Amino acid sequence: MPEDVAPAGSPPPAIDVHARVEPGTVAILDQLARWDLTSVETIRRSYAAVAAPPAPPRPSVTRHDEKIVGVDGRPDVAVRWYRPAGFDIAAEAPLPCLLWLHGGAYIMGNLDENDDRLDRMVIELGCAVVSVDWRLAPEHPYPAGLDDAETVWRQLADDPAAYGVDPARLVLGGASAGAGLAAALCLRLRDLGRAQPALQLLIYPMLDDRELTPSIRAIEDPGHWGLWHLRANRLSWEAYLGGLEGDDVPPTAAPSRATDLTGLAPAYLCVGDVDAFVDENVDYAARLSRAGVPTELHVYPGVIHGGFGAVPRTPRTAQLLRDVYAALGLAFATAT
Repeated sequence: MPEDVAPAGSPPPAIDVHARVEPGTVAILDQLARWDLTSVETIRRSYAAVAAPPAPPRPSVTRHDEKIVGVDGRPDVAVRWYRPAGFDIAAEAPLPCLLWLHGGAYIMGNLDENDDRLDRMVIELGCAVVSVDWRLAPEHPYPAGLDDAETVWRQLADDPAAYGVDPARLVLGGASAGAGLAAALCLRLRDLGRAQPALQLLIYPMLDDRELTPSIRAIEDPGHWGLWHLRANRLSWEAYLGGLEGDDVPPTAAPSRATDLTGLAPAYLCVGDVDAFVDENVDYAARLSRAGVPTELHVYPGVIHGGFGAVPRTPRTAQLLRDVYAALGLAFATAT
């Protein structure tokens, strides 16, 4: 446990949401109903009630759904490709590529929710993106989602020409639980002796099941609305871990448990300072850096969890997105 982390039994510090969160975000949150945190199913229904409708395709981007053949006896994995319109895999130079893992606390999420954001990445960076429809808990607990991510990664890395991607410019990234899967996959790839991505892009990653930090324990008042809540976090981890507890939880399930972070891909982490994951994210970034991993960390004042896929209505959220695009662009450029 980091030296500055309070014992788990300590009372959580209060969060004055109206004072801490960007005003434009507060105005939106004030209009939302409180989530029902009774069970995984009620959390899913609450999430569905606020999810944005699927974004219509942009003329300059081609979206294509397909199945990636499973490896090592695993099932096939559904993915959605985003490429510049008219791109010819057989005739054109391979593209830099982001393998994207959507968020959703390991229990929610789908291929539709980041369509608009991933379209914009293709337009702004001239890259390809492949978004993975990884299996969700509790129906498919650990390691099902991680296995799906590894399947897609291995197929791209082993046969990049078939997908029109440049193996030297493959980035692995995600948001929230998807970023947790990305971090876990980097650990697994290292342990398997396989090549690392050009960058692990970790957007407010969900890394730690242990409820050790003040920030994860700060939001446990049912009156808090719109912020990722300790009760929901606990239910989600229980669903994902499928009965694993304590020392039986491996680092490839909860990456913050890893004691050895050497040999991993360069890392980019970003998180808001009104995010339940801020403490575990800052600690993970610091430990990556101490392990010799080139690490960039951004913490945004007033930003809550979950802003990556939303319309950037506030200055800090817009800055977060600009910085993510810049990090991707740099990774694609320096890996050539």
